[in-house]
Amino acid sequence: MAVVGENHPTPITLDLKSPPVDVNAPLDARDIDLVQQTFARVAMLGSNTIGRILFMNIFKIAPGAVELFPFAKGDAHMWRPGSPLEVHALKVVETVATAVSLLKDLDTLVPILQSLGLKHVGYGVEKAHYDVVGQALIATLEVALTRHFTEPVKNAYLKVWTIVKNTMITDNYGE
Repeated sequence: MAVVGENHPTPITLDLKSPPVDVNAPLDARDIDLVQQTFARVAMLGSNTIGRILFMNIFKIAPGAVELFPFAKGDAHMWRPGSPLEVHALKVVETVATAVSLLKDLDTLVPILQSLGLKHVGYGVEKAHYDVVGQALIATLEVALTRHFTEPVKNAYLKVWTIVKNTMITDNYGE
């Protein structure tokens, strides 16, 4: 299993409040192709592995985030096969894979993300948590893609994450 710090480069620290790319720039065909091609490479590592790395990164960036997952708190074996956290992490990775596959079909993707955002409000997820997940996702992709994690790839994922985040937040959080 690939884990941050075990013969892998240290993930980048990314401040999504001032990212290195204009995340509001239109997502173009090249960005979509880069994300879809590289995510296919990520998927070869297996959803369980990617999910574990993603959540380890989330908990590393924001240790208090574990409080949002009552099935993970205080469980020394939270990553045992079939554990609730492992199952949840697998679902998250499958959702990311679905979003990646639907990047050329926003009419289908947007309602899925809006519904998912509404569910997350009910779970107690705050808007700021989306930045944590974005940072963890970028760190996970850097570990998973190694030398294939180039600046254009990172920038494409930043644009995609901004679309995902904004779609999940819009209309679901009062200002």
